[in-house]
Amino acid sequence: RNAQTHARVFHMNEQLNKVLETIESGVVALGPRGRITLFNRAAERLTGTPTRLARGQSPQGLPAPLPDLLQATAADGQARSHVEFALPDPAGRLTPLICSTLPLRGPEGTVLGAVAVLNDISRLKELEQEKRRAERLASIEAITSGLIHEIRNPLVSMKTYAQLLPQRWSDEDFRDKLSRTTTREVDRIDDLLSRFRTVSRVAVQPMETVEIAEPLHDALETLHAQLEDRQIRLRQIGDVAGRTVLGNASQLQQLFLNLCLNAIQAMERNGELTVRVVDIPESGSGTLSVEVADTGPGIPEELLPTVFDPFVTTKPHGTGLGLAICRGIADAHHARLAVRNHSGRPGCTFTVEFPLPSARPSRVTP
Repeated sequence: RNAQTHARVFHMNEQLNKVLETIESGVVALGPRGRITLFNRAAERLTGTPTRLARGQSPQGLPAPLPDLLQATAADGQARSHVEFALPDPAGRLTPLICSTLPLRGPEGTVLGAVAVLNDISRLKELEQEKRRAERLASIEAITSGLIHEIRNPLVSMKTYAQLLPQRWSDEDFRDKLSRTTTREVDRIDDLLSRFRTVSRVAVQPMETVEIAEPLHDALETLHAQLEDRQIRLRQIGDVAGRTVLGNASQLQQLFLNLCLNAIQAMERNGELTVRVVDIPESGSGTLSVEVADTGPGIPEELLPTVFDPFVTTKPHGTGLGLAICRGIADAHHARLAVRNHSGRPGCTFTVEFPLPSARPSRVTP
């Protein structure tokens, strides 16, 4: 019976070794004595470390961050998931890898070691690049179509007047209309191009520590007359004193101004504009959240995924660049801009989540 049991165990080990040698994932196991007990062929290929030099040795001979991940998991019994890093291949090109570690436990649950699983994510990164390239092309197509549409409308009006000009030159009223229309439409095109340039130039301004209260106060003060004219109540929640972010004060004022103006224009008279500032603890660091909520009709569900794209608008005479500018400013500040409709009540909320300055260098110039 002992011989049969030994044969079965030997056969199972043989099968396990065959599986480990044929899979695409690299597997590295650390034993109770802190030595490498398992190092398959894929691990050798991905790390560039020969198996004969790895087995039975300390993990310190492996490229970083593998030693730290394995020893940390073996020490505290905590898994580490989806850690991304890159290692050079034999040709010197960096190969993107993803690593996860799990503790190896004994029958009573004691931690005996750790195992790391490595995967080459080169193809995944290529697919992500192709996806981003396709998104950029789609964005360029949408922007081009929007520009053509927005510029063509005023040009049609001016062309019509120009065609009638030879026959109606003596008509003073016609000449006055021509002058007013041409001036108005040229100003409209100039304003459109200026706003569009803002979309592409928000990331070139210097960044510094800014108290969020200053640009927020300036934006609300600018909108004070419109709030009174439309009889919209302003409700401010949260203490903004001393709250700082890394950014550009002028851009932040424009961001809050656009969001609040968008909310005001979405409401009928006697609506309510709510501006809320709150700290959000997150993964040991922190996030400062600024919310702008209205009591309007909300955003159609089909437009929610594209509401920050250029030329997407629900306003009859809107250019669809206001929220696109907001998105550009948020991206330049490494902030997350999102929108959601209220559940069970009218209106929607725009949220801007800023990482706290301690989470990034003290000064950044994009």
